Amino acid sequence: MNAELRYEGVPGSELDRIRCNSYDDFGNAVVSRTSGGGEPLRCCLTLAGAGERIALVAHRPMEAGGPYAEVGPVFVHVTDCLGPDEGFPIDFRDRRAVLRPYDVAGQMLDGVVAEAGTSETELKRLFEDPAVDTVQSRNLVAGCWNFTVRRQA
Repeated sequence: MNAELRYEGVPGSELDRIRCNSYDDFGNAVVSRTSGGGEPLRCCLTLAGAGERIALVAHRPMEAGGPYAEVGPVFVHVTDCLGPDEGFPIDFRDRRAVLRPYDVAGQMLDGVVAEAGTSETELKRLFEDPAVDTVQSRNLVAGCWNFTVRRQA
């Protein structure tokens, strides 16, 4: 199966709510800070440039509940941004990552360490399994969620 894939950051509706309330969905205040540059932004799936206004908030990337519905820290722009471009996020291309495929019930099926430059190929391979509903890309060292991948509807 050669699936076209969609790469998703933090949903815009969640970002709107967080920015409007000045708190994330887990009660943490949104504290604006100046980026030193290089922080992985989960709103637009880019790396922050030095001097950008960003915040660290808590996010649960798995829509369904269950034991794999982890909450973790993510950097986002403090104000609206354009969101992610289509296709694999360029700024994440040369980073090592852990890829975790899940079935439609939210159960993890496998786990793959993707070396720098191999995530796109590994994702396509994982989606060859029809049982895979979504794949989460995560930071190799900290385990933080980078983005979610699913088949195009």
